[in-house]
Amino acid sequence: MDLIRAVVPLLVGLIIFFIIGWVTGTDEYGGVKTKDDERSQLIKQKAIVSSWLLLLMFFVINFVFDLFNLNDERLALILFVYPELLYLLIAVISYFVYYWIYSRRMSSNEK
Repeated sequence: MDLIRAVVPLLVGLIIFFIIGWVTGTDEYGGVKTKDDERSQLIKQKAIVSSWLLLLMFFVINFVFDLFNLNDERLALILFVYPELLYLLIAVISYFVYYWIYSRRMSSNEK
């Protein structure tokens, strides 16, 4: 059990390290050779910033709703065992949506 507590954070950290390199498209993070050109790196970086801003908006809205006690009573019956997973899914899905949006926008500018 103690070995698992030591190995799991190490493996998760390594996986996240390589994912960051792949998602950003730069060699300086994660050591992953992505072969991305400057345009692709710019698209990836803009998608990351946009997805984090969207996630930040979710956090602020959630805080304001909690602060003024504006929570919907219908949602009280739904228990989220892992709320972090919801935020992680929002970040990942929004990254790919923004990547698609910025890719289409930048490809239409070249024509």
